[in-house]
Amino acid sequence: MLSMYKWHQVKVMRAQGMSIKKIARDLHTSKNTVRRYLRDSSPPVFKKCKRKSDLDAYRTEIIRMMEDKYIGTRIYEEIKKKGYRGSLSAVHKYLAGLRTEAVIQDKVTTRFETKPGEQMQYDWAEWTLMVSSRPVKVYFHDLVLGYSRKKYYTWSLQIRAQDVIRAIEDGIRYFGGVCRKLVIDNPKQEVVSHNKSGIVRYTDEFLRFCGMYGIEPNACRPYRARTKGKVERPFYYLEEHLLRGLEVTDIGELDGLLASFTTAYNARPHSSFHASPDELFTKEKDHLRAIPVVDPALIYNREIRKVSNDGYISWRGLLYFVPMSLCLRDVMVEEILGRTLKVYDLGGNMVAKHAIRLFDKSRPEHPEHAEINEAYLEKKESLRAGLIRKFLEHFPANGETYIQGLKKNTTANLSWHLGEILGLCRFYRDSDISMVLDECIRLGAYHKNTVKRLLGERDFRIANTQDRVSLPDKLYAGMKKVDIARSLSAYHL
Repeated sequence: MLSMYKWHQVKVMRAQGMSIKKIARDLHTSKNTVRRYLRDSSPPVFKKCKRKSDLDAYRTEIIRMMEDKYIGTRIYEEIKKKGYRGSLSAVHKYLAGLRTEAVIQDKVTTRFETKPGEQMQYDWAEWTLMVSSRPVKVYFHDLVLGYSRKKYYTWSLQIRAQDVIRAIEDGIRYFGGVCRKLVIDNPKQEVVSHNKSGIVRYTDEFLRFCGMYGIEPNACRPYRARTKGKVERPFYYLEEHLLRGLEVTDIGELDGLLASFTTAYNARPHSSFHASPDELFTKEKDHLRAIPVVDPALIYNREIRKVSNDGYISWRGLLYFVPMSLCLRDVMVEEILGRTLKVYDLGGNMVAKHAIRLFDKSRPEHPEHAEINEAYLEKKESLRAGLIRKFLEHFPANGETYIQGLKKNTTANLSWHLGEILGLCRFYRDSDISMVLDECIRLGAYHKNTVKRLLGERDFRIANTQDRVSLPDKLYAGMKKVDIARSLSAYHL
């Protein structure tokens, strides 16, 4: 067979008018070969000879050992026992060819389109967002309908199993219906194990959620993300058209930004269908199944926390306030997407809702404390004013003067001194105490102990019991006396 060079020379020399005999002589080939190439306008095609390898007889055994992760030397030893007489290098070369073939077959991808309402795909991606010039790790969730490509985006500050489930549920409510199948990756939040044979073990939490919503989960093959390519590519668009270079002053701004981005994304024409996801969704929405009524308490866990005596609960090292009526009681706490905290009483009623604090680690001010403290001060001031008023009623002549002197000398203990002096009225006449108060004013001695000492020194007569009848005496005045003495035999065992 002529080479491509000689084939070219035959064509050129004949075009220059040379005879077949001269062309054959100059190229050192036969005249028949020259005639054949002059008749055929197509250039020569060279085919590589397919050589049969002695290892082909052991191909099945070799593939099985490769799947069991046998190394090349071990495979060589095993097939030698079965009669192979070739070299080790030939085995290694044969294994390399099988691996290349396996890689090619693994990358072979087919595209298929799903029916309306048949399938939705979910995935999440991690991104470091600058919040007030500080880096914060944020997880973005994406749920997409397989037919219309309509998408739902949300975000969380954690990526627990419950965060994944809540993101999917929020997307279902955004679409207004449920698809029959859900294609996911193999994250630990949803999948316990997925072996090469295709057997998948899902987490109990994820299966409970799928069962309540009537969804058939479908985990794609490990390390084959293109199986759910409808959800993979939109993350690239999200990162490049929104997140890259984005900086916010408050993490809560993401809600509005992501909602606007989602609306714009669903309104733009899709490159494959030349129609927007919103337009295609009009054909798909009627095929979605109705959202079942599900009790959230059956899907999302709520942890028990005890409220402190000052109205706070501790959550992940930070304090959050709850109503003071729940002090020293148990409450249930639910964290939503790592960014919102809801507090419920044991009856299931929500009593507080807080945004998770990222940077502020201090104790927040309790809104009820100021009101309670103000009420306490008002009550305290009212009791003090009543005590002063009562003191002036007992000692109208010199009570005001004594109180003014007491304020200068005792300051904060004024009420205590007045209370102690008023207590002496149960044993002494007001006139006698008033005389002592005059003496205290003259001496400049303003203290309840001084009043007591002077009353003792003057040996004032104790107030007549008819004039000073105590409350217990009033209560028992009309009661018949009862002899409570009893015989010692009453205590006999």
